[in-house]
Amino acid sequence: ELSQIDFAEIIITTHLSIMKREEIARQSVDIVFVDDVDSFLKNSKAIRFVLKMMKLPEAIKEIVENVFEKKVDLKQALFEISKVKKEREIKAQLIVSGATQKAKRTRAILILNSIFAFSIGLKPEFGRNVVDCFIETKNLKEEVVNLVKNFGTGGLIFVPMDKGSNFAKNLEEFFREKGIKVKAFLKPDKKTFEDFKTGKLDALIGMVTTRSPLVRGIDLPVRIRYAIFAGVPKFVVKIRIEEFHPTKWLMLLNNIQQAIKEEYKEEYQRLVANLIKIRTLTRDQLETVRKALIENKNLEGFLEFTRKVALNGIEFFKKILKDENVLKAIRESPTISFSEKEGEYSFLIPDSVAYIQASGRTSRLYIGGVTKGLSIVIVDEEKAFNSLKKDLSYFEEIEWKNLKEIDAEKVIQEIDEDRKKVLLSLEDKLKAKDTKIALTTRLFIVESPTKVKTIAKFFGKPAKKKYENLLVNEVFGENSLLIITASKGHITDLSEQEGLFGIEVGDIFVPYLEPIKKCIACGREIEENENTCSCGSKKFTDSKPRIEALRKVASLVDEVIVATDPDSEGEKIAFDLCLLLKPFNKNIKRARFHEVTKKEIHKVLENLGDFDLNLVKAQLVRRIEDRWIGFSISPVLWKVFKNNKLSAGRVQTPVLGWIVERTKKLREREELISLKLENGLEISFRAKKGTYQEIIKDGFVEIKEVKIFEDEINPYPPFTTDTLISTLTTSLKINAQEAMQIAQKLFESGLITYHRTPSTTVSSTGINLAKEYIFSNFGEEFFKGRKWETEGAHECIRPTKAIDSQKLKNLIGLKILRFPLPLTEKEIKAYDLIFKRFIASQMTPSKVEKIKFKIFAGGEEREFEFTNRVLEDGFSKIFKLQERKIEKLKEGKIQVIESKKTIVPAFYPFTYSEIVSLMKEKGIGRPSTYARILEVLKKRNYVKEVKKALLISTTLGIKVFEFSQKNFGKYLDEETTNKLEEDMDNVEYGKKSFEEVLNQVFVEVKEIIKSSIEKGVKYSFISTDFLNLIGVKNGEKRNH
Repeated sequence: ELSQIDFAEIIITTHLSIMKREEIARQSVDIVFVDDVDSFLKNSKAIRFVLKMMKLPEAIKEIVENVFEKKVDLKQALFEISKVKKEREIKAQLIVSGATQKAKRTRAILILNSIFAFSIGLKPEFGRNVVDCFIETKNLKEEVVNLVKNFGTGGLIFVPMDKGSNFAKNLEEFFREKGIKVKAFLKPDKKTFEDFKTGKLDALIGMVTTRSPLVRGIDLPVRIRYAIFAGVPKFVVKIRIEEFHPTKWLMLLNNIQQAIKEEYKEEYQRLVANLIKIRTLTRDQLETVRKALIENKNLEGFLEFTRKVALNGIEFFKKILKDENVLKAIRESPTISFSEKEGEYSFLIPDSVAYIQASGRTSRLYIGGVTKGLSIVIVDEEKAFNSLKKDLSYFEEIEWKNLKEIDAEKVIQEIDEDRKKVLLSLEDKLKAKDTKIALTTRLFIVESPTKVKTIAKFFGKPAKKKYENLLVNEVFGENSLLIITASKGHITDLSEQEGLFGIEVGDIFVPYLEPIKKCIACGREIEENENTCSCGSKKFTDSKPRIEALRKVASLVDEVIVATDPDSEGEKIAFDLCLLLKPFNKNIKRARFHEVTKKEIHKVLENLGDFDLNLVKAQLVRRIEDRWIGFSISPVLWKVFKNNKLSAGRVQTPVLGWIVERTKKLREREELISLKLENGLEISFRAKKGTYQEIIKDGFVEIKEVKIFEDEINPYPPFTTDTLISTLTTSLKINAQEAMQIAQKLFESGLITYHRTPSTTVSSTGINLAKEYIFSNFGEEFFKGRKWETEGAHECIRPTKAIDSQKLKNLIGLKILRFPLPLTEKEIKAYDLIFKRFIASQMTPSKVEKIKFKIFAGGEEREFEFTNRVLEDGFSKIFKLQERKIEKLKEGKIQVIESKKTIVPAFYPFTYSEIVSLMKEKGIGRPSTYARILEVLKKRNYVKEVKKALLISTTLGIKVFEFSQKNFGKYLDEETTNKLEEDMDNVEYGKKSFEEVLNQVFVEVKEIIKSSIEKGVKYSFISTDFLNLIGVKNGEKRNH
């Protein structure tokens, strides 16, 4: 009754009534539930009335009215709403429901999103809980019928496209003859659907294609129990102009990739690239192109480009299918289904996407979790099934089981138990102990937004939401709601104003940490109370709002999982988060994963651990040591060089020293001599000045001690951080920082394992991955599994799947693999290097013929050794070895018939590769700091990059190094730095105490500060107590 509305706790009405009846519109409500979101969003007047009714701050209601009255623009309004929300908490709730999947970013939606921090138009998708089985048979129809008889009602039967709809109709007739109630569902049919839903029909038959109504249009978690595939999901691709289809050709090329010989690789890659460009053709455009191809007519623009791609494709297929070597590889392949009839070639291509969608009908979300389902593929073509399994392995981790080897009765019992629970949940009778999702909410914190997106997609399509300025992705796991978000790296750093440069010194060392406030313009960290950077900028990033938002979310969930990187730096970030969030949620766990894959994420969620305090202490020692040494020596440099942007450090100073010493040698010159001898041998070598003249004077060289012998060359071990940086900087002509950024992106995209590692160790998972690829592409005789074991728990850098770079391009083109950020060509090249290095590390040695000899020329003897030819391939199958192919080489004096001399530097500037290798060799720096140290040297203008990523020292760099060496050499030399690195590693391993190492550093810092103050250096942020401790007085303070 409207007369009683003022006393009502729940009001059920329509949006039209709200606008027409003042008695309803004047009510003040806490929660609004909108059932028909589509009509609600289209009616701005209804939105205004509803927002007026809700218990929102009056300031927000006024802003909304001004937007709709066009008194203020939308951008300004959204900013004003965010300001109000910082001061006033929004307690009112808006819940919307409806069929909208993709809502446009209209004014209304942007306002609602700004107020309530949720996105309209996102349908969460969920993981699958399917037992994937296969069975082989000689009689397909009989097997389908027997399976339905055994498993009973509630089945879906899928017919592959290559068998056609007539087979589906014949199968329906076959069931009818057997007295089983089954009907074909080839197009939407309400009566058939209802008959199946109510149990009048035992099963439905449909085509297995993503367009099939049985694949995409049915959601019956109570009714559907199992799926039977009457043959491997597949379709036919014929190499005919009339059937040109870019996507199908791409799938075909992906399927036959391993059979393509080296001489066709370039054409293959060009065709794949062009097909990717045209795969978005509309149906009408495709028909236009086909017609033009048949009639041999030209088109214009994009359609003409498409026509030419099709013609080139036909020519390519004709060419390779005339090559007996290609045909042999196709016929012998375990995954390529191929036939030839009257000169027409046909291929069977598995439809992995359709399989996932179709089998997923048996496993649906309900309040108790995800229902169990059963999927059975009747194998009618073995190669197609092998190919299906291979394709599915690229994006789903499916464990295939032989139906005859599982307890099918038990599986069906578990399936039926889930259906009973679904029924109970629909009747609101499901007991709390039987529910899963309703019980657990988990905040899952990683470091980067890219990793958030990669992980979220493993669980389906995420819903995105904002808490203050914190973007989260919400997904349903097997037994929980996961709220995934990013810390964006470090969120705290040492204060500058407490104790000694941020560390209280006493009986124990106490670091003072504070949120990080950083200048966007120059990157300098500033104190929380500062509003202007020394560079003049007033724009900052501040981790404090992020901390507050994380605390808010932590207070709302049952459990917090901190999953930052699995090294000491990541552990320190994780522990900071633990301490910051502990007052708001006591249930905080640590998760560590070395690869961003679905299998690994599920594994860590089931095996959560605690924080490793030794790793945290080790990282704290590194940070405190870096702060103390830097802050004690830097002011000395400022005073001497009149430049307060300079710095010094334990690692950067020795590295700078190497570059300075090399730069000083760059003026030295020598001869590069190239000779062609009478016997056809061509050689080049470096020599001191004057050697060339001696050779010319003699007119000959003498060849001595020629040895030709067989040797075995072993592959390199997989990449570690230092060898990866070295290879990427050299091969891609990039700097170390860019190399690490590329590796970071590949890791976060789930393509490679963790990229900050000193270890070459290969896990059993890695060995099996390589085995699969080598068996499939080269043959089992080329596989030789190696662990490459080194000390520690880390693993090498390797690919996470058996996908080479060409396959990766194919799968991206087919949109089977999608990444949060598109991969660049340079990133794919980097992946190619990582992939090949790893696969090679698991292959047999290559047997080669080597030639070794000495040449006496210009008064000096030199030794040469070359790989003459490959006798037996091993890892050289994937990494080609350079062959000199020197024919019979006789000893004795040989006439020089051509000669050339070039004056070249005796030394070249260091490359990034060489510096990183030196850092690893001398034990200075860590995988996580190699690139960073070189960036610091460049930023301070101590070092500059010239030509192709070469490094030389600047005049300033030389002066700073020489001054530092003279005044602080005993603190900054290689030996001291290396010893400290060992001590910090021992803290990490629990062999040395945090305090012991810091005491050693503290003694050095006291000496440096005392000596510097006595020379007139002034320090800021040093307490009087500390000065009294070392017996000196500081000068006038100034900020730095």
